[in-house]
Amino acid sequence: MRIGWKLALVGLLLLLLLVPLMMLSGLVYERQQRGQEVAAEIARATAGEQALVGPLLLVEAEHRTEHRRVVNRDGHMSQETEETVQPFHYLVAPEQLAVAGSLRSERRGRSLFSVPVFHTSQTLKGRFRHQPPPVDLGELQPKRAWLVLGLGDNRGVRRIGLELAGKAATVEPGSRVAWLGEGLHAAVPLAALDGDLPFSVDLDLAGTGSLAWVPVGGETTVSLDGDWPHPGFEGHHLPDQREVGEAGFSARWAVSRLSSRVSQALAACKPTDGRCEGVFEGAFGLRLVEPVDRYLMTDRAIKYALLFLGLVFGAVFLVEALASRPVHFVQYGLAGLAMAMFYLLLLSLSEHIGFGPAYAAAAAACSGLLGFYLAGVLGGRGRGLGFGLGLLGLYGLLYLLLRSEDHALLVGSGALFAALATVMGLTRRVDWHKLGRA
Repeated sequence: MRIGWKLALVGLLLLLLLVPLMMLSGLVYERQQRGQEVAAEIARATAGEQALVGPLLLVEAEHRTEHRRVVNRDGHMSQETEETVQPFHYLVAPEQLAVAGSLRSERRGRSLFSVPVFHTSQTLKGRFRHQPPPVDLGELQPKRAWLVLGLGDNRGVRRIGLELAGKAATVEPGSRVAWLGEGLHAAVPLAALDGDLPFSVDLDLAGTGSLAWVPVGGETTVSLDGDWPHPGFEGHHLPDQREVGEAGFSARWAVSRLSSRVSQALAACKPTDGRCEGVFEGAFGLRLVEPVDRYLMTDRAIKYALLFLGLVFGAVFLVEALASRPVHFVQYGLAGLAMAMFYLLLLSLSEHIGFGPAYAAAAAACSGLLGFYLAGVLGGRGRGLGFGLGLLGLYGLLYLLLRSEDHALLVGSGALFAALATVMGLTRRVDWHKLGRA
């Protein structure tokens, strides 16, 4: 067969092999979606993502204004004063807010799928200084007040204790603030608004996914220690201090009102509004990151499948041309299917033994199979062993690419350059015109 026709058939075979690879990619997506469904089910049964807003002081007041008007009574003009009373609600942020806590994680799952669930014990301390907001006319007279704490999911509350000015207070469900949604509240005596109002909240909270705080205080500090070794710090503020190790992490945030827009957003929002723009944009916290997402890593590996097939087919074709050992089109196809089987083995094994061991087992199995097969196709155990070891080296290179995102482009480009240089070096004296007439 002429070399041109052979190259065309090998290229067509590469395109045909994309069909099972696309089916494998669809299978990875299906399993990934199932994992997300299980995570959502566990979150619905336990608690979802948690975001703490507050504590805040919610005050219900009367806005009293006086209007003077001229009245004509029996031909006599006189002035009367009319007083208007309207309800007015406003929020007061704490002057200081200090959060100290610890985080404990566990895994919960169904069948082959599991997600991390966290349990936190937090102490929130600070003080309020009641300052009514300025109004254009009239005055504000407070009538009732509450301490409110916004949460992402109330079902995560395991225990809560609240002290106001050193006295225990009863906590009720509901935030009483429309844009907060879920949360807790406790009544505050009006007499407590006359001076500084210190508070202390002891909260045991569970959740899944992420834990965040909104820096509502004039000065907000958060200290957290946890046993999860792979925290993903995120949000508008990163920790000022952090330590991450195999045993867990510790992190500390310090945010002032000068470096956050939360104070301005709170001042612009009414407690009765359905939304409050800008408050949650200033949140910060962490997410429990999975160190190795087997489905994401498998999907990334499949993206390199065409490159792998091209390299192996090119190597077989090169040996065929240099050693004058013809390789049938069907033999190319079987070799390609053996390589495609690697990704199916990787996906199925990773659900049981983890991505790393699954990758090693699948790479060893497919390299051994292909080396054994090509030893007969190319006429020699040495050639088969060489192909098997070469493929095993390619799988090792791919593993480095998957685990090293920052250097993936550098490693990949270097490997391709080395492969091209090897081919050019081996074929620099080959008479391709003579091979083309074969």
